[in-house]
Amino acid sequence: MSRKETRASLDLSAASAALAADLCRRLPELGHIDPQSLLFCLARSRAAGEHGVYARIAPLRFAGGAREEVRRQGWQLRTYRLPALRHDQRDILYLIYLMIPRFLRLSPREKLNTLVHELYHISERCDGDIRRFAGRNFAHGSSRRRYDRTIENLVERYLAAASDPTLLAPLQVTEADWQEQRLRLTGLTVPLPRARLISRRHRQDCLAQDKHFLATAPAQLHSHASCP
Repeated sequence: MSRKETRASLDLSAASAALAADLCRRLPELGHIDPQSLLFCLARSRAAGEHGVYARIAPLRFAGGAREEVRRQGWQLRTYRLPALRHDQRDILYLIYLMIPRFLRLSPREKLNTLVHELYHISERCDGDIRRFAGRNFAHGSSRRRYDRTIENLVERYLAAASDPTLLAPLQVTEADWQEQRLRLTGLTVPLPRARLISRRHRQDCLAQDKHFLATAPAQLHSHASCP
């Protein structure tokens, strides 16, 4: 047989999804996550070296799980809508991209930390939004070190439990395994969904409509909120 025929194959998207489902089942802090709403994808990292982004989560809903969001841009109010995504007859709310080959340069423990890090970003309602902390740094909270310690604690507890070694085995794969063709790496590739502009209004028109409403509405309705 040829080398091509005998080398092993790994579907990294499927392997990551199986591991994520087990993490969500075993760790109460991730128990709110519906694994069926996740889709693990592969994306290419082109920069050399170990530093940079290893993985990223792409939520497919705006704040609070909304499909649409109004943004003020100059004198315009623009409404954007995120696309709906279905895969294998299930609604996808989160895409988790693994950056290849940079993700493969991590140790098995670092790969697991990275997966848990991205899963912990998922909103407590698992509604397509991310977990939002108070303050300006809503993604990681006021202390990145505290966030990282939380992830470390979750990983420690998971590994201390009777984790299935077959689920952890794919974390052993290295960049050399892939580059030297000892392993055929497969997985899903999905373009990053972009919010689409669906309407725009001039802010003055919005304010004029609001003034007309206030002039004609009964007095008890004068607390009606104006356009943002």
